[in-house]
Amino acid sequence: MDATKRHDWGLIVAGILLIICSFVFFFWPGLTLVSLAAIAGAAFLVAGIFDIIAYIRMRKAEGLSAWAVVYAICDIILGFLLLVHPLLFAAVIPWVVGVFFVAFGIMEIVLAVRARGGSVNGWGWLIFSGIISILCGLMFFVSPESFSIFLSVFVLMRGISMIYYGWNASKGLYVA
Repeated sequence: MDATKRHDWGLIVAGILLIICSFVFFFWPGLTLVSLAAIAGAAFLVAGIFDIIAYIRMRKAEGLSAWAVVYAICDIILGFLLLVHPLLFAAVIPWVVGVFFVAFGIMEIVLAVRARGGSVNGWGWLIFSGIISILCGLMFFVSPESFSIFLSVFVLMRGISMIYYGWNASKGLYVA
């Protein structure tokens, strides 16, 4: 296969999984927070693992930094915590997840600024995604009862990002 047409199917599959989860969260907001914690935990754990695999494969790509690993580790930590203690986290999920989402958003914006200085495309999407991530995270503090809706938006953005970077893997666009 021509190297210019390679796709990272792991990132694409993880992105599709996250998008499916986002629709579950949006269309069934009545799911218990424990169920949401378990579903989100599995999705973030898988996404983090595929992020690390993608980083290892593409670590020499221009604009790729250790921030990509930090981002993946945050996904794995969040996923692990949500899976191991779903009942415990059910009560505080909106605030804990809100902190992680704000951190994800800040990392995306930092990566976008770094990518913009290089020849890496896709930095505009990172800024947009980072802003949406921060807003979703802040909304968990302002309106925790709407957790399912903002979780859906954030997970949808992560899924789209992963599909985008997986599809364009051969172009060196993966920065987060």
